[in-house]
Amino acid sequence: MNDAQTATLPEVRAAIDALDGQIVELIATRQRWVEAAGALKSDTQAVRAPDRVDQVIAKVRGLALDHGASPEVVEAAYRALIAAFIQHELAVHERSAERARETDLTIRPTHGPDEYPALVAIWRSAVRATHDFLAGDDFARIEGQLADAYFPAVPLVVAERDGKPLGFAGVADGGLEMLFVDDSARGTGVGSALLTHAIERLGVTRVDVNEQNPGAHGF
Repeated sequence: MNDAQTATLPEVRAAIDALDGQIVELIATRQRWVEAAGALKSDTQAVRAPDRVDQVIAKVRGLALDHGASPEVVEAAYRALIAAFIQHELAVHERSAERARETDLTIRPTHGPDEYPALVAIWRSAVRATHDFLAGDDFARIEGQLADAYFPAVPLVVAERDGKPLGFAGVADGGLEMLFVDDSARGTGVGSALLTHAIERLGVTRVDVNEQNPGAHGF
């Protein structure tokens, strides 16, 4: 195909159609992460997150300048996209909250080292599903240190349903140091319940997340 300056109208339309296909595919990927965030957030205010919206708009305006796009067009497109996703995320959040209310979910302190193998399995499932940026060597190194170093270093609480552990969280000095949910239980309210418990019962006021993990930015 010719470049944009010399292309015919049918060629321009074909190029735009091809780009639309790529854009929609990326929106679908973004939607999956938004849904993960909606299941993790503790309340609707966290879903709306106006400060986060402002951060995203500032970021994409800068990216627009870097790539030769109109910042105004990009901002308008993203504001519409974010508004639609907020409505979608609110629905996901409410469904997750309803499922959590409808099912027997217990949050308790860990049983200690005897339970660590089950928690390692939850960590492994969660990280494989959400941390695709983690190199294999780093994955193996961290997994090998969980039971001996990381778990004993913080108080742990476990979310279980029908006696089966589905997720856990670790808290220290007002910070949420870890929160992992088995991939099979994602979107069922386990993460939201753990986060709410950590805030309301354990005094958590600070959360740090991996910047490479978009789903965790929901915190």
